[in-house]
Amino acid sequence: MLTRRRFILMSSLAFAGICISAGYATIKEVEVTRINLSLGRKIAFLVDLHLHRIDDVKEEVLNVLAEEQPDVVLVGGDTLDELTPNMDVVSKYISGLEAKEKFAVMGNHEYWSGNAQDFVRILKNNGFVILKNTTAQTSFGKICGLDWRDDRRYPEHRVDGLVLVHDPNAALSISGAQLVLAGHTHGGVVIAGQPIYSNSIYVRGLYKLEDGKTLYVSRGLGQMFPLRFTSPLELVIID
Repeated sequence: MLTRRRFILMSSLAFAGICISAGYATIKEVEVTRINLSLGRKIAFLVDLHLHRIDDVKEEVLNVLAEEQPDVVLVGGDTLDELTPNMDVVSKYISGLEAKEKFAVMGNHEYWSGNAQDFVRILKNNGFVILKNTTAQTSFGKICGLDWRDDRRYPEHRVDGLVLVHDPNAALSISGAQLVLAGHTHGGVVIAGQPIYSNSIYVRGLYKLEDGKTLYVSRGLGQMFPLRFTSPLELVIID
């Protein structure tokens, strides 16, 4: 006889199973999001790769980039993490990112893994400019890169151009920017259009903020553990 308690238990287990299955399926989906800013250059924004191995999904990202042929590649942090087996897999993947101009910032996991210096060396060897609270001139204007802060409190920045930063919370301290690109949230958990969970003030997608500033928070291209709820992987292309 199926008691009420047993019914609730079985229903809960079934629901948990559905959630886990859906969360696993989501890590196999890569969506390309296009943002038109009329910059005169095609920019690819990659964030939260969390490289452990170069699987079919990571290969798909490289294939999309090969088809898109971006003029600029921006890497927004958390390319690796504490579960990255070695830096060879990181070096191999970074070497596959082709563009005339390449810029990168650090995320929290580069620092927490203790491999930030090795990652910087790999980036430089592959033609990337590392931005640590610095600004560079590009073919599409100025770009400012902000470094990750564990306290998540960022000093005021007045920027003329594009800002690359891992943490979307940094947008609170930025003024004058045309566009701020961030990640870190993995898209949070959003159900029926309502954010249920996020590790940041801004969850995912496009935000029109004060001072004419636009923030885009990418859902990212990987995760530390093989589950993502309500949040397909995302490669951002800016035209």
